[in-house]
Amino acid sequence: MNENDQTMFRTSARLTFVFMLLMGLLAWVLVQAVLALIAGRSAADYTSIAVSGVLYAVVFSALSLVLHRRNWSSVDVTGPALALAEKGRTAVLPWQAIQSATVRRPGPFAVLEVILRPEAVAPSATTLRPGIRAGQPVYTINVGLLRPATGVLRTALARHLPQVADRS
Repeated sequence: MNENDQTMFRTSARLTFVFMLLMGLLAWVLVQAVLALIAGRSAADYTSIAVSGVLYAVVFSALSLVLHRRNWSSVDVTGPALALAEKGRTAVLPWQAIQSATVRRPGPFAVLEVILRPEAVAPSATTLRPGIRAGQPVYTINVGLLRPATGVLRTALARHLPQVADRS
């Protein structure tokens, strides 16, 4: 399947694991280093801090993948509607109801902001909940770890919404 034919964007388990591993390791080393400085430990202790940090980060990342997999983001641009899913909730937004869809921020912190037209009716409250900006519903979804990449998502959105603003 050609990358441009992809219409379902799902969170990559491998990217999520690596991202969580790096963030967990960084947090562990920083906290342990500060605690070691406060307690006045010797420099030899920093090696054990790094080793225990790697072990913590691997266990933390693996457990997070298993426990939070159903809460991952996905975006489906097929058919007559844009389907957004995050944190176990979904929203199906008809293309005619969407005023704009913008990918903001680079890398793993990228988010997709979908703004509905003023006259559009938002889906029921049991779905993904929008924020309100200037009186309009705004759906914000984390898309930084979705595959295919955010550039492909921008292209797929541009096919359905020619007025999509590409800001990063």
